[in-house]
Amino acid sequence: MAIRTGHKTWPSVFGAFCAVVATLTCAIAGESTAAISVPPRGIEHVLYLAVRSDPTSPFLAQANGAPVMTKLSVKLRISAHSQETNFFGIVPATVPEFDLAKGSNDREIWRDGKCHHERGFPKITITAMDGLVTRGQEKLPLDARQRVIGLFLPRDEILPSRRTDGGTDDIGPFMASRTETKQSRLFMDLKLYILPCNITVAAERSR
Repeated sequence: MAIRTGHKTWPSVFGAFCAVVATLTCAIAGESTAAISVPPRGIEHVLYLAVRSDPTSPFLAQANGAPVMTKLSVKLRISAHSQETNFFGIVPATVPEFDLAKGSNDREIWRDGKCHHERGFPKITITAMDGLVTRGQEKLPLDARQRVIGLFLPRDEILPSRRTDGGTDDIGPFMASRTETKQSRLFMDLKLYILPCNITVAAERSR
């Protein structure tokens, strides 16, 4: 026999309570499932290079207003490590022919290739620059190298890089650095972009 309290019985009150609990449990479970289905956020590094010239560069000194055309190849040593990907090695980059007085366009030369958790920034060092400078009828070789302890100084030395102002452009936020050559007085400007991305489930399970 049900016990009456006022106008309601205990079974009816208990049944209503169970219904409320069931509704809340389903809602919480739904929210948990939705949260699990959202892929974790990560980043991807993308590196761009541009080459420019100091106005006092000897390559421009006797141009007399004529274009000084240049084709270059650059070598960079990159060390980039994270939970999802590891990279270490020499990366060659080609800069198509451009007017040295105007500078080259920014050009993508390397990227992580996989979205990963943020684990600091890659270590990037420019080790060599080779090319040919055409000034009128003259063809002048360009050969710059990083200083190596125990070896003779190169004829044209690549100086240590220095940080410059970063910012954000159409691609995304970036950190910037400039590396100069000592004798030819050329600038190699790097932009390291830090782009947001989604880490894949497979990458998560591989940790």
